[in-house]
Amino acid sequence: MHRQTIRLLDVTFDNLTQAEAIHKATEFLEERRFHLIVTPGPEFLLEATAHQQFRDILNHADLSIADGMGIHLGTRLTGQRLRQRIPGADFVLDLMSVAAKKGSRVFLFGAKNGVAEQATKKLLQLYPTLNIVGIESGSRGHWTKLHDHRIVERIHLAKPDILLVALGAPKQELWIDQHRAALHNVRIAIGVGRTFDYLAGTIKRAPKVMRDTGFEWLHTYLNAGKYYQPEHRRQRVTNATVRFIIELAKHHRAPRY
Repeated sequence: MHRQTIRLLDVTFDNLTQAEAIHKATEFLEERRFHLIVTPGPEFLLEATAHQQFRDILNHADLSIADGMGIHLGTRLTGQRLRQRIPGADFVLDLMSVAAKKGSRVFLFGAKNGVAEQATKKLLQLYPTLNIVGIESGSRGHWTKLHDHRIVERIHLAKPDILLVALGAPKQELWIDQHRAALHNVRIAIGVGRTFDYLAGTIKRAPKVMRDTGFEWLHTYLNAGKYYQPEHRRQRVTNATVRFIIELAKHHRAPRY
């Protein structure tokens, strides 16, 4: 079937509803090959403008879902119509619901020490039949080849169908791309950003009414002081709103040859 897509800052998205995206992921689980799912938001696109490898990874993903209110606004500013904004954390929960029903094997990798374990407890409360076959904390900082090799070996031995990687963008997507040839049994790999932290409760998500109305960014900005590196968090919000819109306007006005 022809993929319906939209495009912003030279990054292509699948233009699907959340239900359609989950249906597509369910089909991936039936296919005996590797699939990459990405969830680009405004910060992804800003990083991709300066990072060719990251941009190529996003554009060659098997499924790319639009995450972030900025993407919704960006499509409107460029005369496109996004059918539905799909928050990555919500997509992951729906995917875990499918995994629990199908008996798919799941491996959690990433976030700070102890967070993946707490996220696992929450997932098992939500989906008691979910088959989690591995948990490994990660890092957003320096990475060693020795540690890397050990992680890949653990994933290989666990034989997961779904691999959730929480290293932050672009590191999580670069890590998956670097090791995809060694992820022999993985049918879906997806970078999940802060999803483990949301599940573990180490970072509080915005109230549902703010998420539904596109004001999750405001909640993040106002509550940045409660978490590590508050100025960094506020800068991320600024990048995802003001800077993203400026870059989009500049890119849209630029001549095409």
